[in-house]
Amino acid sequence: MKIDWAFLKLVGFCVLGVVVLVVLPLSLYSSKEIVRSVVASGVASLVHLLLGYACIEAGFDRSNTTFLKIILGGTFVRMALLVAVVFTLIRVYEFNAVSLLVSFLLFFVLNLVLEIHLLQKKVSLKR
Repeated sequence: MKIDWAFLKLVGFCVLGVVVLVVLPLSLYSSKEIVRSVVASGVASLVHLLLGYACIEAGFDRSNTTFLKIILGGTFVRMALLVAVVFTLIRVYEFNAVSLLVSFLLFFVLNLVLEIHLLQKKVSLKR
């Protein structure tokens, strides 16, 4: 499997940007519980994004059918893991549900943008 270092660098810059623009101000102006929820959702979302990246890399050079099976199957598995993580964080570790879910939603949108960017880049390079 090839590693797209440019994409991983972009992900690193996005993580750094979120830390500087979101986490640091939150740590100054909100409760520790909210910061903890945002950081936990950020870490879980980063793992979700990296698993999606691995699925894209694993399936991209294969047939269209195999690619779709890997992407759709990977999406199902990643979503199931994300639901389990959210459930565990809220029920077992008693994280703030509202801040956790809102930050998950925002991180999820960022992840989708990054994954679409990766797919567009890979498709344009393949042509």
